[in-house]
Amino acid sequence: SSVKSYSVFRVLNATEMENSASVTYSDEERTALWKTVKLYVKDRLPQISSLLPDSGYDESRKNPCWWTNRTFYDKFSTNYYASHLRQVYHFHEDGNRLDKFLRSFLLQTEAPTLLCLPYFLIIGVPKSGTTDLFSRIVNHPQVISPAMKGGNWWSRRRHDKDGPTFLDYIFLFSMTAKTTREIPDWKEKVTGEGSTSTLFDMGNDSISTVELVYSVLPHSKLIVILRDPTTRLFSEYLYFVCLRQSFTKCSSEDFHRRASRAVANFQACVSKSSVTHCLYNSSYGTGGIRVKLGLYYELLQPWLKLYPLGKQLLVVRLEEYSSHMTQKLKNTFDFLGLDPIQDDEVSRITALPFQNSVSRELKNRVGPMLSQTKDLLRVFYREHNERLANLLQDPGYLWITT
Repeated sequence: SSVKSYSVFRVLNATEMENSASVTYSDEERTALWKTVKLYVKDRLPQISSLLPDSGYDESRKNPCWWTNRTFYDKFSTNYYASHLRQVYHFHEDGNRLDKFLRSFLLQTEAPTLLCLPYFLIIGVPKSGTTDLFSRIVNHPQVISPAMKGGNWWSRRRHDKDGPTFLDYIFLFSMTAKTTREIPDWKEKVTGEGSTSTLFDMGNDSISTVELVYSVLPHSKLIVILRDPTTRLFSEYLYFVCLRQSFTKCSSEDFHRRASRAVANFQACVSKSSVTHCLYNSSYGTGGIRVKLGLYYELLQPWLKLYPLGKQLLVVRLEEYSSHMTQKLKNTFDFLGLDPIQDDEVSRITALPFQNSVSRELKNRVGPMLSQTKDLLRVFYREHNERLANLLQDPGYLWITT
């Protein structure tokens, strides 16, 4: 029987994109690709294109913002994120803070209205330090925090029947629109978001996540923070299964059973289908944990076609970020094109508490990962890590010593 295939690229020529010898296209080639996906969105997705500017973003601002003659009344009461934050996302942000952010936008009720989208996106990977990195970036004086870290709009939420609209998503950046409008000197300020599903969830409709993001934000900066995939998977188990799902029988043995089943199921899928098919479009059982999210090399490929590595896409390794945080933050600020800040200010940001880590109490209750589980997962990930280390020219991504 023929092997099942899957294409990340649906608007763009899939065969040409996936068989291209170059990891990233030239500027001219990417401009042509952008025009293709932009035209598709304009013709096929009016709920998005009708809100976007015909003549591009306001060039006087560093952040992608634009003026519209539309006015928006009483949008707070119908905003998906305002009404669903606690029920759907369970994030820890103070609800009053979200109220303040979204209500502030409604002060802009007289046309023309300024709308903004994110200048940078942390697109993955879950349980790899995304929340911590994001919290430190928004502490830079040139960055304005959005209403919430991540609305997961680009990938999963926009497909929900009663999910957020594009306008709901835009409202998450209302503070940037409001303050840069009112304070002329703040035109160099930027905002961002950190939806970790953006990297790996390509959706199943006629345009993939990477194509949609590129059609709307071709010049934005993307950050991916990666962690030893073996320890990432265990952390995901602790956080999502033991903590969020309140599973009371969590143990190292239970994790081993789940990991063994997930690896076996993925390998069975690959025996019948392409790796890409199993990565993005598989129905096999995962046991509540997602081994495929550790296939970083494969997950990065479609993004690197459109966002040049180092120029528009930064990869950070969590282990190095944790041990050399000051330098890694400086590198990240420089990548984002932010103004240099004083060393004492960087030290203040570095000294902030680590965000969204699994509690020591839970770790002690479950116990350490079994040695046979580590061996199983390291064998499973080895070939993928080797490809990643070669791509990034950094042996640290082999994760041999962690």
